[in-house]
Amino acid sequence: MKHDRAETNGVRLHYVTAGSGPIVLCLHGWPETHREYLVIMERLGHKYRFIAPDLRGFADSEKPFSGYEPKTIAADMLGLLDAEKAERFHVLSHDLGGPSAVALAYMATGRALSLATIETPFFGLDYPGYVDPRVSYWHLGMHMNMDITRFLVEGREEEYLRHFFRDFAYDPTAVPESEIQAYATQMRQPGNLRASLNLYGFIPQMAEQTKELAAEKLTVPMMAWGGRSSFGSHCIDSAKAIATTAQGGVIERCGHWVFQERTDFICDELDRFWTANAPTGAG
Repeated sequence: MKHDRAETNGVRLHYVTAGSGPIVLCLHGWPETHREYLVIMERLGHKYRFIAPDLRGFADSEKPFSGYEPKTIAADMLGLLDAEKAERFHVLSHDLGGPSAVALAYMATGRALSLATIETPFFGLDYPGYVDPRVSYWHLGMHMNMDITRFLVEGREEEYLRHFFRDFAYDPTAVPESEIQAYATQMRQPGNLRASLNLYGFIPQMAEQTKELAAEKLTVPMMAWGGRSSFGSHCIDSAKAIATTAQGGVIERCGHWVFQERTDFICDELDRFWTANAPTGAG
């Protein structure tokens, strides 16, 4: 695995690359970083080349005070892909990395080979049975009030993050303690909690931009999975509402942390999906 940095769209990003083959760009969620994809890289690095950044506001990337809308983060990713000379690519996302991954698929339809959204909340949609995730999950509204969240969480990052990694999982031991400690350490970096919470603070803009983009069906092949103990069918239902081609479903005995809880299952599904949407030319 190689660590690198790139100046893109006015922000300096830290990212890692690993493996060889067709390119997979990985967008993480909160409170994670590129680390959440290490297990996927380990399993599939012999077949794919992974590019996994710390998104703006997270870990070892810069932490600006603005630019957390999906379209802006998607523009960050396009600049990163250009720096890596990646013309065609698959997009893989988890959690709040999903709205930006959707924007990227729309903005780079001619370059994106596929879009996989795992345990992603979809804001701004309107289809029969749709429920805005802000209704179901208490922390979304709390985190949108970034000042109060910082007041309550700063100095207690480890305890707070452990709550999410254990209580949002079907198997509370799925995310190792060493990983929880690593995420807590990064969350204590100056500016990291403040900046990363912008993903929540910008949820209204996420909803507005997703609604705008989804006015036309996404033609990039899409896959969406949700854990039975977490988002359930919300992910595949939303994917079917916005994309012309959508597959996936609900993963049994699984919570929010799919890559750690059902590693074999999700790696098999991703490999099958990426193989079916393989590039026809050089990537």
